[in-house]
Amino acid sequence: MQYFDNRLFAILMKARFLIPAILCLAVVVSCEKEPVYNPATIDGTWVISAVSNGNAWNEQAVTDILYFNGAGAYSVKKLPSGKSGVTFYNGQVYAEESDFSVADAKLYTATCLGNKYRFDSIPGEFELVTDGADEKTFNYDGAAVKGYRFSRVKSFAASLTPTPPDPGPGPQDDTKKLNGTELIDGNDLVGLVYDVSTGKGIPGVTVTDGYDCVATDANGVYQFKSNKLTRVVYISTPSECKIPVATQPSVPVFYKAVTPDGSSVLRNDFKLEPLPGGKETNWIFLGIGDPQCATASNASRYTAETIPDIKQMTANQKSVYAMTLGDIVFDSTNMWTTMKASMSSVYNGAWYIPFFQCMGNHDHDSLKNDTSDDAMDDYNATSTFVSHFGPENYSFNRGDVHVIAMDDIIVTSKKSSSKSNGYTWSYNGGFTVKQVDWLKKDLALVPDKDQKMVFICCHIPFKGGTNNYVPTVLSLLQEFKEAHIMIGHTHYTQNYIYTTSRKAKGGLPLYEHIHGSACGAWWTGTCSSTVSGEPSGYTVYYINGAHIDDWVFKGTKRAADFQVRVFDGNDIYHSEKYPLNWYTASQKIGTYDFVAKGNSALKNCFVAQVFNDDDTCWKVELVKKSTGEKIGDFKRLANGSCSNIAMSSHYYNVKNKTTDSYRSWTASHYWYYKPASGDPSSETDWEVVVTHTLPGNTASHVYKCSKITVESEFQKEFYF
Repeated sequence: MQYFDNRLFAILMKARFLIPAILCLAVVVSCEKEPVYNPATIDGTWVISAVSNGNAWNEQAVTDILYFNGAGAYSVKKLPSGKSGVTFYNGQVYAEESDFSVADAKLYTATCLGNKYRFDSIPGEFELVTDGADEKTFNYDGAAVKGYRFSRVKSFAASLTPTPPDPGPGPQDDTKKLNGTELIDGNDLVGLVYDVSTGKGIPGVTVTDGYDCVATDANGVYQFKSNKLTRVVYISTPSECKIPVATQPSVPVFYKAVTPDGSSVLRNDFKLEPLPGGKETNWIFLGIGDPQCATASNASRYTAETIPDIKQMTANQKSVYAMTLGDIVFDSTNMWTTMKASMSSVYNGAWYIPFFQCMGNHDHDSLKNDTSDDAMDDYNATSTFVSHFGPENYSFNRGDVHVIAMDDIIVTSKKSSSKSNGYTWSYNGGFTVKQVDWLKKDLALVPDKDQKMVFICCHIPFKGGTNNYVPTVLSLLQEFKEAHIMIGHTHYTQNYIYTTSRKAKGGLPLYEHIHGSACGAWWTGTCSSTVSGEPSGYTVYYINGAHIDDWVFKGTKRAADFQVRVFDGNDIYHSEKYPLNWYTASQKIGTYDFVAKGNSALKNCFVAQVFNDDDTCWKVELVKKSTGEKIGDFKRLANGSCSNIAMSSHYYNVKNKTTDSYRSWTASHYWYYKPASGDPSSETDWEVVVTHTLPGNTASHVYKCSKITVESEFQKEFYF
């Protein structure tokens, strides 16, 4: 209903059946040539939606489902809250057959003349605009918002979920067989993984409880003994199958909650639907760092800013999969349901984007007791996440990529927090021996690793760490043709390319992508920047086979080519309060017990901040804007050598921040070039040209900037 204007809304309230009747023409109607309106030959089951002028159809505007009896009469059924009774998936509409009955409502009739349709109780005419077998659109001659679309229900839900063939006596029976497979005494987790389109078992699917991993046998059967701490059993979805989803189509449901008692046999079956064209060779992966919503207001901004931006960036593209890289909430257990809803049923016009999740330090439930047993504390602290999203360590397959998500936070003790829980966990980064054991078992079941790419998605950066089994995990990644580490946590972007001793089988070094936060600097006011000054956002990866063909950092509500800002290295910002500049090494901020860091190399220079750079794959040049003639090459500052002075000055002087978070210098995205004049502000006819060439030389991008960002523009640069 949100797409209707007031006039049309009033019409709909008076006669809700109007549009349904119009929209539901299943066949081209035969009309007499004389100006007499005849009954429309309408047949079949349809759903109806309003379309705003110039806007794409959105299933959220669907309100009715229609049943036509083929004789110009139909019944209408109002959809209940939540759209239960109808499912939209992969551009098709599915429903329960029981939802359509002539007894649902009073019958109405429709008449037609050519492509004009009338209804007895409603003035005006509806004009057929496009006439397709499964989709039709109409205009109403008296409405400002005049677009309507109706879509044929492609199939009833019952036909999408056929009952698998009788697998024989269940595991509790004397024969101890399941779909022809003998069940072994002592194995208490058993089940069948089957093809929903044929009912046949699927061999070779990895099934796990987070401790052991097995592959289904030739009959599609799995069986193993549970661990005493088992709480879910789940699959690693094969590349050839669709990601299993819940009623709301973008919520992955590849797991079943279980509570083994050590004696009872628990059977859990998994049904999988084949991808129509086989595995996806080309697909899109979205890396999203730190939504970190502490309040309903934070979540509203995430839903109103980040999610629509993702939908627009991937508009009408299929095979899109998202991964949130931890810190979904901010020590706020009251936000879990809201955050799960924000990432459910995200439709981009052609595809419902499944959002997978991995755990961050603030996702560990600090309302759980601190027992001083770190292993048990970690297990308990992950239980709330598991209850909402499933296992904390899991994998799935898309195309020629094995995607792993793991919890790389090891909690130690609790401390107070200003957030709703009142506490947060202290922690170390890395993995436990049990996690590494699970990872080895998972990877052992991946065939042809040297021909595939692997993503491991975690929260805390690896960056060549030497503790808590990080080197072991890095070595396991090197078994693949190409390997990428997807990380969040830092609230700034940084790319870390490993040394040649950490190469994957295909020859490229391991590459660690640290993603800036979706929440920027924690949803501060209308903040739209991270703690190092680049926009809040996410990264889009375009996958081709076992390689990332292309990727781009996408600032939320910013153009996709917005990748660089240019500053004057001589500028002094906010001299009236806490003056800061780019070239003084250590600058104390008032009476606070911390400093901002400048760098003397930036004096008299153009300073280019390249948001998602690294020290290998990027080139920055100064050219004459009028001719493109090269003037000179920029040099890159080493990481850790400079704060974003412009951003820091704005936060401390204008936004009155009092903590050291806003002068971060860990990632220094700064390049500098000294013009002959030594005065960038006096230079004319110049442009900074930034070139990004991806590892493997599969893509190259050029970004340009020809203006200096000055103090008067900081509000719009760092805030919406």
